[in-house]
Amino acid sequence: MSEHGRQKKKPFYGIWIVAGCFVLLFLYAGAGFYSFSIFIKPLEDYFGWSRAQISFTMSIYMIIHGIIGPFVGHITGIYGPRKVMTLFALGSGASFILVSFTNSLWSFYLAYACLSFTTVGIGFIPVSSLLARWFVRRRGTAIGSAMVGIAAGGLVVAPLMGQIVSHFSWRMSFVFLGLLTWLLSLPITLLVLKSSPADMDLLPDGDTPEPADNQESMAAANSSLKAQEEGWPLSAALRSRSFYWIAAAFFFAPLAQLGILQHQVPLIIEAGISQAAAATALGLTAGFGGLGKLSFGRITELLPFRYAASLCFGLQALSVLILFNAHNIFLVWVYVAVFGFAMGGLIVLLPLAVGHFFGLAAFGVLMGAITMVQSFGSSAGAFLSGLIYDYMGSYHYALVAYICIYLAAIVAIFLAGEPKPYARD
Repeated sequence: MSEHGRQKKKPFYGIWIVAGCFVLLFLYAGAGFYSFSIFIKPLEDYFGWSRAQISFTMSIYMIIHGIIGPFVGHITGIYGPRKVMTLFALGSGASFILVSFTNSLWSFYLAYACLSFTTVGIGFIPVSSLLARWFVRRRGTAIGSAMVGIAAGGLVVAPLMGQIVSHFSWRMSFVFLGLLTWLLSLPITLLVLKSSPADMDLLPDGDTPEPADNQESMAAANSSLKAQEEGWPLSAALRSRSFYWIAAAFFFAPLAQLGILQHQVPLIIEAGISQAAAATALGLTAGFGGLGKLSFGRITELLPFRYAASLCFGLQALSVLILFNAHNIFLVWVYVAVFGFAMGGLIVLLPLAVGHFFGLAAFGVLMGAITMVQSFGSSAGAFLSGLIYDYMGSYHYALVAYICIYLAAIVAIFLAGEPKPYARD
């Protein structure tokens, strides 16, 4: 029977892997990150904490996320994504419930530090590692489709938490998040996910030729398996020029992106747009981000990686230029569409860059290392925008700086060169 006939009869199991990863990222982003803003006012009212004290919690969350990323990548490479995700899914649910027992600011910080540590293990580091094992030719589409779960989490979980807080309490909301995390994630990690297609006698992308197939089909399957298993060892990758230029690109681009996104509402208001329209624009930006995640996953399969990345960074730079000159609502919506769409591509490009340049041999820990660099860039961007505004009295200088930083990211991705196979001694 031909490969086409077999696949038509029995769909590739990798589809279920993508669906499971979508749900995990839905929880990772919706419960772990996007829902935080819902609790600011209830915590302020209950404890009397200042907004700055409460907001510092998310700084702790982001810093720990960055620091712990290489560790999670390392153990993912040793034990496999499925075991790591199961362990951290258990921890994530417990951490949400732990937050509900908060009685002081320091216990709140500590509980959120635990939450940050555990949610990394159901986030895009192990998800990317898992999908990179299951897909080679369609890796971009698979990762992009799963990453839409991040946008879906923001759109669904945050409003849901708002309803629970208003009808019950913030403590009950965190208990609900813990139970929801267990209810959705554990059946997926225990029953659906498989660490690699080899566990099911499959090959990446659903290539499953029978022994009776001709030599060309067998050679294609062996080539696919070889592409899946080979790659650069960690020590060699860390010594390569490409690694540092990729890290630079994914430091610059997130710095500019978060510098704009975290200040988007006042940026738009400064352009003469109403508060209500600015809030609506923020929601639409996230919606276009979901479309960007899907699209850039596919774009990386159609264009050389450096051109796909340059398109993402370049569109963001163009959107900032549009915002810089936006003095009416039409241009604001153009900015929202372009920036939101390109913004969605960034998180998809990061794991694809690692797989593209270094293969799978040290995928997890390299993902963790570049994710740590990305988190430092993201944190710096939000602070830099506020700093420039405080000293200059306007965001205009920040926008000019971010256009230049996006261009620097494009230069960095080209300086990374072309991917090369690892040359063993």
